[in-house]
Amino acid sequence: MIRADVLFMELAQAWRALLRRPGYFALASLTLALGVAAATSVFALLDKALLRPLPYPEPERLAMLGTEFVEGYANAAPGYRTALRRLDGMESMGLVAGFTRNSNVAVGDSAEVVPSLLADGGFLPTLGLPMALGRNFSDDEVQPNGPMAVILDHGFWRRQFGGDPSAIGSSLQVEGRAVPIVGVLPEHLQWTDRFDILLPLQAAPASTNMATNELLVARLSPGTRIEGLGAAIAPLLRTAYADQPGATAEDLRWLDSASMGAKPLSNLFTLRAKTLWMFFAAAACVLLIAAINLGNLMLVRALSRSHASAVRAALGAPQMRLAFPSMAEALLVGLCGAAAGLALAWGGLRLFGGLVPAEWLRGGEPGLTVASLAFALLCAVAVALLGALLGAWRGRMRSLTSELSGGGRAGWSRGAGRLGRALVVVQVAVASLLLIGAGLFALSLHQLLSVPMGFESRHIMTFALSPVRESQPDLESTLEQTRRILEGFERLPGVEAATVGNVAPTRGQFNMGFEFPDGRTVSTQYRLVGPGYADAIGLPLLAGRVLDATDAAGREPVAVVNAQFARAFLDGDALGKTVRLSFDGAPPRRIVGVVGDTRQFGPAHPPPAILYAPFAQAPEPIWALVRGYIPLHYMVRLKPGANVGEREIRAVVAQASPAQPISGVQTMEAVVAATTDEQRLNLLLVGLFAALALLLASVGLYAVMAVAVEARRHEFGVRAALGAPPGRLLRQVLREGAMQVALGLAIGLAAALALSRLLQGFLFGIDVADPFAIGTVLVVLSTAGLLASLGPALRAARVPPMQALRAD
Repeated sequence: MIRADVLFMELAQAWRALLRRPGYFALASLTLALGVAAATSVFALLDKALLRPLPYPEPERLAMLGTEFVEGYANAAPGYRTALRRLDGMESMGLVAGFTRNSNVAVGDSAEVVPSLLADGGFLPTLGLPMALGRNFSDDEVQPNGPMAVILDHGFWRRQFGGDPSAIGSSLQVEGRAVPIVGVLPEHLQWTDRFDILLPLQAAPASTNMATNELLVARLSPGTRIEGLGAAIAPLLRTAYADQPGATAEDLRWLDSASMGAKPLSNLFTLRAKTLWMFFAAAACVLLIAAINLGNLMLVRALSRSHASAVRAALGAPQMRLAFPSMAEALLVGLCGAAAGLALAWGGLRLFGGLVPAEWLRGGEPGLTVASLAFALLCAVAVALLGALLGAWRGRMRSLTSELSGGGRAGWSRGAGRLGRALVVVQVAVASLLLIGAGLFALSLHQLLSVPMGFESRHIMTFALSPVRESQPDLESTLEQTRRILEGFERLPGVEAATVGNVAPTRGQFNMGFEFPDGRTVSTQYRLVGPGYADAIGLPLLAGRVLDATDAAGREPVAVVNAQFARAFLDGDALGKTVRLSFDGAPPRRIVGVVGDTRQFGPAHPPPAILYAPFAQAPEPIWALVRGYIPLHYMVRLKPGANVGEREIRAVVAQASPAQPISGVQTMEAVVAATTDEQRLNLLLVGLFAALALLLASVGLYAVMAVAVEARRHEFGVRAALGAPPGRLLRQVLREGAMQVALGLAIGLAAALALSRLLQGFLFGIDVADPFAIGTVLVVLSTAGLLASLGPALRAARVPPMQALRAD
């Protein structure tokens, strides 16, 4: 056993010796830092999104109850809550809207649009969240047409009220009405979407309308298993449906065929688990290459100390004492690599973290956590110590007698050399796998960008507007506000046209049920649009006519459908046919035109069937339903070169409707570009990791070739003395490097093909075995391998024969 004071003395000596070689120290630390930064930055995202438990007491007892429309998720209607209270194993329940809405609020003279969430009084207690200030919603406040109240998000409270506790009891203007503030939510509340205010969900207790998109969150009693609830839920819900006035046999048949059950609430927060794990796998590949390079560097360092180690061994030093200097240096390299890696990871998250959607991170923001700090430290120290052990093991066969006599040549043993070349092959294989992934993502994005969206996006500005309920309580007042705003834009210099719709041409949806005269019922996209909508956004007319100002209230109810609607439901012949909304009292509408399809959900998704109806002809109950879910979207077409931006748009709206705030002012091109944000993020991160992997693999190949050439310096000198021309020696070294690159590329390509099923899910319009992507990677890796091998090859070709022979 080595005494503690001796260990500290050895540690100090090893660190002083390392610091006397700042070049090696900096190179080793930076190599490690690059790998640690890549792995830590993605781990920080994983930690926020997937690894840590939900920030609620005993989150494993939280579940969603209801109908499983999408695998892993359960939706509910307000009536579900009443029916399922009789379910055994329920401790508490709460109803919450499945998405946030835009709400108009005002604090003093400042009006803005903020995201709001609707929930009943059981939502917060079910999650186990105490109020930071004030109280929860009362029973009266969650009844239909009950008194309004508002609970503030903690961040909104600090931003708008300066964290003043006296805000409780004061009022907030919500939709033009003074609403009392009854509470403040706890700090760092996490939900799937960020919201600023919580409003009472005033739903009819017996409603079984699934179109309202609510979630029934339940806290299970201790010992109740989520998996066992499905069989008990379906009969209770069927009874709830059957007891409703007007329940039809079709309703009951649908309920019998629907999938009912309970799902863990955590499923809501794992929307992009596969993507994040893919990022982590790519980052781990970079860390692996960095670890191999670090092992090579530490081998070279161990060889430089081989004479001193031989002297110690000859004097009887134990094996642990011989290995201690390398381990001590590795510890310092690991600590410095961790610090540098954390700095790089922090910078990377600051630079690129904003590209990660907040809903991926449970409504939070990317950043380093305590867990990610520990991960970086553990990774760096472990990799450095393993690199030191690997270097010591690879240099173990050097002859002690040769070291003491001074006759050993620089380099490693034959077995260590073979292992070094094998590790280079691994590096190249991993780098080629990442490069193939980056190439495929680039081609996939190119394919997406080449898909026509079906409408014009250039020279169009867009913004969202939710009519203030107090001043625009009904459809007539909303239409009047819309008329004033559109006329204001038409008078603005540089504007060609302006229109409005309840949904933008992309990145949004609103579904409704429709009935045909033959009794068929379908559910598809429903658009309320203003006059000139198709012309304003460049929607091509295929047959009939478009909707215009003549399609006003009191005139014949009409509609325009897209080509997909005509193909899917009317055998391609839609003109003159009638269709009506599945809504009591809704009149039949005659289809007067067919327009082109639009990629509503982005270029990666097929065009949905859409029915366009005149905004002015919307039934009042339909408008009340529409405005409760999504804002109106205005589109303003500009003349090329027009100097119209956000300031001018806000000024027009303020003049037409002074108390009306707007949000989301941006170009339509930006809206369209956002449909490929996920693919851009895939390309950016995997491309960045692939570039790091290529750099590190090239450095690793250079290092191995350089050491191998130095170890064979005598051999090259003899060959030159026997008449071998420099070109032959140059080609020999280049051939050896090319063989390692070729073998690594073959292994990387085989790995990519083996993982094709996983990769294919991230691609659009191309195959994993795309020849262009593989050919590009082949050229890039071959060029990098040639450049990495060229320096050592030139040195081998220039070895002076007599100098090499004298060195022997």
